[in-house]
Amino acid sequence: MVLEVILIFLIACFGYSDYFTGKTLQTRPIVLGPLVGLALGNLEAGCIIGATLELAFMGAVGVGAALPPEVVSGSVLGTAFAIIGDKDAGMAVALGLPIAMLVMMLRNFLFIAIVPLFANKADKYAAAGDLKGVSRMHWYGGIFGMYLPLAILTTLSFYLGSNVMENVLNMIPTFIQDGLSISTGILPALGFAILLRMILNKKIVPFLFIGLILTAYLNLPVLAVAILAVCIVFIMSQTSEKQMAVGNNEMEVDDDDF
Repeated sequence: MVLEVILIFLIACFGYSDYFTGKTLQTRPIVLGPLVGLALGNLEAGCIIGATLELAFMGAVGVGAALPPEVVSGSVLGTAFAIIGDKDAGMAVALGLPIAMLVMMLRNFLFIAIVPLFANKADKYAAAGDLKGVSRMHWYGGIFGMYLPLAILTTLSFYLGSNVMENVLNMIPTFIQDGLSISTGILPALGFAILLRMILNKKIVPFLFIGLILTAYLNLPVLAVAILAVCIVFIMSQTSEKQMAVGNNEMEVDDDDF
C-alpha cells in the first residue's frame, strides 16, 4: 500500500508539472490513466479508463475566465478507485467528474488566497531590483502555492479513501452501476459537444459529416478514419502551397512587366 501511495503521489506531481514543462498535455486522462493502471498493477484497465475519461473531459479546457474541472485529480482518483474496486470505466467517470469539480473549488481558493502572497513578495523583489528573488517567487508560488498542495491532496484522498471507496462501490446496487455504465456512453458525446461549440464553423462542418458517414454507414474503424483525415490534411496542405507558389509567380510576372 505504501508503494502505491508513493507512486500515486509521483503521478500527481508529474501531471501538475505540465505547467512547468511547457504544456505538454501530461495533465490529460489518456496519459495519467495508464500510469495509474501501471502503478496499481492493471495497465489494461488504466488505458481503457484513461481513454474514456479523456472523452468525458475533452471539452474541459480553460477559455478566458471560465475554469474547467480539475482534470488531474479527477483522472488519478477516478482511475485508481475504479481499479481498486474492480469496476468499469463508467464508474470511473461517475467518480472522476465530481472529484474534479470539488478540487476545482480548492484550486480557485489557492489562486485567490495563497498565490497572491508570493506575487506580492515578487513585487517587493522587483521594486528592489532583485531579479533572482522575482524568479524564486514564481517557482515557489507555483510549487508551494498551487501544485504541491493539489498533489498532496490527491495522494491523501487516495490513501484515506481507497478502502472506504471500495466498500462504497461494493454497496452500490447493480442496476445503478449499469446506469452509470450507460451514461458513460453519453458523457463522451457531451465532451465532443463542448469542444465543438468552441471550434465549429462552416469550414469544418463538411468534414464532420464525412466522418459521420464513414463510421455510421460505411462502418470504418476509427483508425481508418484517422488515416484518411491525415491524407486529406496532407492533400490540402500541398494544394495550398501550390496556390501560394502560383500567386507568387504571378506577382513576379507583374513586377517584370512594370
